[in-house]
Amino acid sequence: MKKATLALALLFLAACAKPDAGPEVASLSTPSSSAAPTSAKQEDRPRERLDMTPEDIEALQAPHDQCMAEQGLDRKGRAAEPGRPQPTKEELDRALKACEHKDPLPPWEKDATNPEALDFANRVVQCLRGKGVRYVEVHNEPGAATISYALGGPNNDAASISLGLEHAKECEIASSRK
Repeated sequence: MKKATLALALLFLAACAKPDAGPEVASLSTPSSSAAPTSAKQEDRPRERLDMTPEDIEALQAPHDQCMAEQGLDRKGRAAEPGRPQPTKEELDRALKACEHKDPLPPWEKDATNPEALDFANRVVQCLRGKGVRYVEVHNEPGAATISYALGGPNNDAASISLGLEHAKECEIASSRK
């Protein structure tokens, strides 16, 4: 009986073992809108979310601001102290590189590396138009970190801007649900 049980267990293990299929082949996968990008550099960086309040975003940004202050610069890369000379390009590049890992990424839905970001922006624009915003369009500049939308049109229509700002968060959250 023991030999039969042992043989059956070995047969089961052999059947479950991964067959030698030769060399493994790399495959590409596209992250969904709820997944984060797969680059190791970006995985360590904080990321904004669409549902964050201005206070939440400020708290998320605080470690980056502190890092830049330690480099003698403000959030935008200018001299932090009045009267101090503006940083050289090399100083600015050094500070940005030192603090990059603390610089929050945009919400995944707006991240230019997200293949679905353009669709998201189009859904937001359609939602805003449905709320009565006349002048709103997708804003997708080559090389930009985000894909978003612009309000006001060429004449900066005040009604479109104020109505768009009033409904932006609501439309973004609704559009993230597809």
